[in-house]
Amino acid sequence: MSNLKILVVDDEENMLNMLKNFFLINDYACQTATNGIEALKVINNDHIDIVITDMKMPEMDGIELLKAIREDHKSISAVIMTGFAEEYTQTEALNLGAEGYIAKPFRNKELLLILDRIQELNEFE
Repeated sequence: MSNLKILVVDDEENMLNMLKNFFLINDYACQTATNGIEALKVINNDHIDIVITDMKMPEMDGIELLKAIREDHKSISAVIMTGFAEEYTQTEALNLGAEGYIAKPFRNKELLLILDRIQELNEFE
């Protein structure tokens, strides 16, 4: 079992449930949040290693969440996922320190490859 704790952030309940189940099946600890504000509450109350967040959400989008994570929780890795893949948003996310960017719909194997790469580049407790 992986020691990594993943937080999935998406305003679509079906996506949250699908990814949570996928990560649990693959032996990752996983929590969910429906928006960036809720995600920051989870991050402030629990140890999280990787945040996988949707780009477009109400209240606080993925870029705003990424900025908040980089400001206060620099050790957390981040992956942006979006159904609206645009080059400038990918560039902005990567410039802000996202370790991955994935366009919906994606294959779960693509997400595992991103997680493997993040694990290789970082030392998680």
